[in-house]
Amino acid sequence: MFLNVPDVVMKINLLFPTLLIAFSVIGCSEEKPSDPPVVQLTPAADVIREALLPEDATTIHIDQLPVTDDDLSALQGNLTITNLLLDESEVTDEGIAVIASMPNLIHLRVRSNLTDACIDQLLKLEKLQFLNLPYADFTDEGMQQLATHPRIQLLRLRSPKLTDACMPAIASMNNLAFLHLIEIPITDKGLVALHDNSALQSLYLDDSQATQAGLSKLIERQPMLHLHINQAHLDNDPRKDDHEH
Repeated sequence: MFLNVPDVVMKINLLFPTLLIAFSVIGCSEEKPSDPPVVQLTPAADVIREALLPEDATTIHIDQLPVTDDDLSALQGNLTITNLLLDESEVTDEGIAVIASMPNLIHLRVRSNLTDACIDQLLKLEKLQFLNLPYADFTDEGMQQLATHPRIQLLRLRSPKLTDACMPAIASMNNLAFLHLIEIPITDKGLVALHDNSALQSLYLDDSQATQAGLSKLIERQPMLHLHINQAHLDNDPRKDDHEH
């Protein structure tokens, strides 16, 4: 059975408002995507001041929050903090002067691009034992200066400008037990400086230029040395099974 033209027009006219309402409802039901919430970061200076409220506070660790030189002002002359760990640091050489005014600091980690210009200030930290500067940019001359610090036991350093020439200075650090060099182009020649170092217990080298032969010679001379190369033991390391890592 076929509908005549007037019937078809009538049905379309009757159906059109229904379709219009349906599409309107669908359109209204689709919410516009909301803008992502704005995260308000607490200023690092406020975090530091809050961390200092307890009279017995000894550690400040700031992670995922930029720290600038100005943020450090509350630490000027602080006598209680022994551990200062700044993992999103924008601290410059000038900011280290404030840190150097903290006479009881033992452990310092600063992840920012520090240069030789701050080493005079670091040497003022007479009680410093653990120094971790994974984004530093020291030269051989600067390293020779830093090596005069009498108490550093752990040194973790990234400084691509350093060469084999800095290794005798590092080897002369009488209390240095743990050494981690990152992206420092040390060769077999530089490793020779460590052959007779009785204080060193652990050596990590990441992205160095030392060869298997040079490293094996170091193991021969220092069989008790805990040696990691690019986060792994050498196959001929006699201590490779001493622990899990």
